[in-house]
Amino acid sequence: MADMLMISESRDTALRQRAELLGRKLQDALSTLVSELGRRGMRDQRSIREVLQLSQPVVSRLLTSVRGGDPLTTLNSIPGQEALRQMLRGASAADVDRDCITKVAAAVDELGHFIDTDFGDRAAFDAVLSDWVVESRAAFEARHKAAAFKAMSALRGVQADVVLSAGIIFPTPGAENFSSVGIDALLGCRRTRPSGLLRNVGSWFVPPGAHHTVTSLEGRPIAKASDMLLAGFSTVTPDLVETVQHSSVFVETTISGLPLGRSDDAPGVDYVCGQLLSNFNRRRRTSDSSTAGIGGHAEPPCEYFIVDVWLHDEVWPDSRAEVHIFDTVVRGAAHPNDAARRNDRLDMVETVQSLGTGPDAFRLPEYPRYGELLRHVCAVAGIDAARLRGYRCKIRYPIYGSQIGIEFELPA
Repeated sequence: MADMLMISESRDTALRQRAELLGRKLQDALSTLVSELGRRGMRDQRSIREVLQLSQPVVSRLLTSVRGGDPLTTLNSIPGQEALRQMLRGASAADVDRDCITKVAAAVDELGHFIDTDFGDRAAFDAVLSDWVVESRAAFEARHKAAAFKAMSALRGVQADVVLSAGIIFPTPGAENFSSVGIDALLGCRRTRPSGLLRNVGSWFVPPGAHHTVTSLEGRPIAKASDMLLAGFSTVTPDLVETVQHSSVFVETTISGLPLGRSDDAPGVDYVCGQLLSNFNRRRRTSDSSTAGIGGHAEPPCEYFIVDVWLHDEVWPDSRAEVHIFDTVVRGAAHPNDAARRNDRLDMVETVQSLGTGPDAFRLPEYPRYGELLRHVCAVAGIDAARLRGYRCKIRYPIYGSQIGIEFELPA
């Protein structure tokens, strides 16, 4: 095992060194070409675009790759093979110095051979570069997550504009623990295929012997998902929400009546619900729990997944917020404190944003009624909104089915 690991690490190092060498060759060859064009009076992007017969984005990437000091950055920003071939054809047609064209062609051929032989295609090479060139990670992830969103929306037959999982944590009156309000919202839901069906799996049951209770915001028992609907904010009516209990813990919620496609006369529907978890959250860490927080699953496929946590000023005032994203494909939902699930953490660029304090911080561009919703929830639950501070993780095109949460380290 140790020998195999050493071989793997050695090959990784060798690949990176070859990539850096190739990046330097490309920098040198392309710099020669750009300098040759400059001597002929073609110094701006427009003139270079015209003489090389390239599009504006390709010329921009080409010049960025030439100016990059790091060879790996050059490889990350350089245009694709077909664009580079067109560049060579344009240079030949413009009677650019033959030796210059030969030098560039050799470097382009070497790049193509390197990608085909060692990676298979440019997409696989870009995936490797996303680790080698840290500043490219965000763009790489965004590009592939957008493609995954389109694919899963088509395959599942449903999608949402926004999936919101928000929580308000506040002291339980007369008790040592904290209570919390959970808000779940699926906004702008629609079908992308006639057969599409929106299903969600969740839980609001209380294990035997537990000290906490789960009710509607008004304190009523919850027997089905529609009991949690916030009627003033949902365009889904209770008759369109079906609840099926699958076990002592999990229930499946099915929402029907979603519009097909996207048009002004068939806007996506909103499903907004809330629940009150009384005497639930721990004030301090225990032997099996060092963090607490709020989270949810990226389901259905959505453009934005947003986790908001609003803490009362008496709740963990010195604790730092961290985002945890888990792969749930094989082993399902994960507890952040479970050491056995550490390897299921997804290494993504997402971060937590501090929102500020009080109702003035109740803003969400993707949902204009968010401030109104939070004020309503606070009024019903008897929470002083002025004493809340907020934290947010907003992910565009989240990985379908992943578990996303904001966690706070509990005091000792």
